[in-house]
Amino acid sequence: MKNDYSINHIVDSFYSKGNTKFLNPKEYLQVKNKLPKNLQKVYKPFPEANKVIIYNKEIPDIIICKITFKSPVRHPMVLKELFVLGLKEETFGDIIVRDNTAYIFLLEELFEYIKYNFSLNKISISSIEKLDRDYLADYEVEYDNLELLVSSLRIDNVISSITNDSRKNIVERFKNKEVILNYNIVTKYSINLEENDVFSIRRFGKYKYNNIIKTTKKGGLIISVTKYK
Repeated sequence: MKNDYSINHIVDSFYSKGNTKFLNPKEYLQVKNKLPKNLQKVYKPFPEANKVIIYNKEIPDIIICKITFKSPVRHPMVLKELFVLGLKEETFGDIIVRDNTAYIFLLEELFEYIKYNFSLNKISISSIEKLDRDYLADYEVEYDNLELLVSSLRIDNVISSITNDSRKNIVERFKNKEVILNYNIVTKYSINLEENDVFSIRRFGKYKYNNIIKTTKKGGLIISVTKYK
């Protein structure tokens, strides 16, 4: 989570440049509350995009970097490589991965750097090309709705239901910083989930806790969780 200094720096940058860079949902709310409503326009790449840009007059130069691979890839692999290349989270938006192709919403100034430096171990790249930022404007996120039986809303219990891990392995996941809740690394596994909390588990993907469906006769909870594909 950005501290007050960082949020204020984003606000100052907005006033000087007329726009922010990419903001995750938590950052967006914090920055939004510090700006006059009449100055706020929001660029959202597609209806359910997580990361947005607040701008005043013009949307900054954004493109979609389309990377086609010779075999299937996964979202975490693409994200990890962006970080390995030294990109900051604010410089790229959502990443959409479908089979052999990744689409990355990106500040245009970084395209050439990605084009000539992006690589994945053991997976060859067929092509890297630049697409208009509106190419995926009508994109709809794919997801599965799950019903899980848990003993409580503690995040470790929910993760255990998803992964079927032992208690020891669940604790290790938190120690190894493999769990992210609302875009923050979580090390405290006794936190209770609240409606619409978004969490990710390394190698298991991204989820959103929706609500309690019902309580069982033995006091367990059947909950609704969305798994993003």
